[in-house]
Amino acid sequence: MRNKSSKFWGLVLVVVGIMFLGNNLDWWNVNLFFRGWWTLFIIIPSIYGLFDNTDKTGSSISLIVGILLLLAAQDIISYGMIWKILFPIIIIIVGLSLICKTNLKRKMRENSKEYVAVFSGVDEKIKEVVSDFKAISIFGSVELDLRKAKIEKDLYIEAVTVFGGIDLKLPENVKVQTSGVPIFGGVENKCLDNKEGVVVTIHYTCVFGGIDIF
Repeated sequence: MRNKSSKFWGLVLVVVGIMFLGNNLDWWNVNLFFRGWWTLFIIIPSIYGLFDNTDKTGSSISLIVGILLLLAAQDIISYGMIWKILFPIIIIIVGLSLICKTNLKRKMRENSKEYVAVFSGVDEKIKEVVSDFKAISIFGSVELDLRKAKIEKDLYIEAVTVFGGIDLKLPENVKVQTSGVPIFGGVENKCLDNKEGVVVTIHYTCVFGGIDIF
């Protein structure tokens, strides 16, 4: 992945250098510092993320944010319109990501359990874990206590929160790995940094919400 990233940014620098060279030698006249040129620092990494990252949700939203800011800087739309357009688009993208899960790094088993809270709350103490599971919180809260659960093999947890919160309490002897997309939200991993033990992988999508891992 580092090799791909280096090549990508190397190519970007080469293109920018060629544009400067052509301007200096009067081969062409390209205005690199147009109104809103700074949005390229959002747009270009987002485009790269669409092709490089497994989860496209964050890159898609970042790209839309960058494009909207560029349009506003060009006086095509007003800055006040950005939020009116962005908010429903974020909801649509997150909804589509929940429907289409073919891009997950690891597919969930068909018999995986789901803990879903929509405008409600779920609070459970789990003493036995037989398979991977999902925790989904939409305008609600999900609290799962696995501290007394026997986890004998690697576990995969998919956590999705939209305007909600998810608390995951895990045993002390597990090794926690996290990956995902926080979008106007936050994920806090308070677990001990164990180098050995059963691996618990948490893949998250966090939009205007919070996920706490204890």
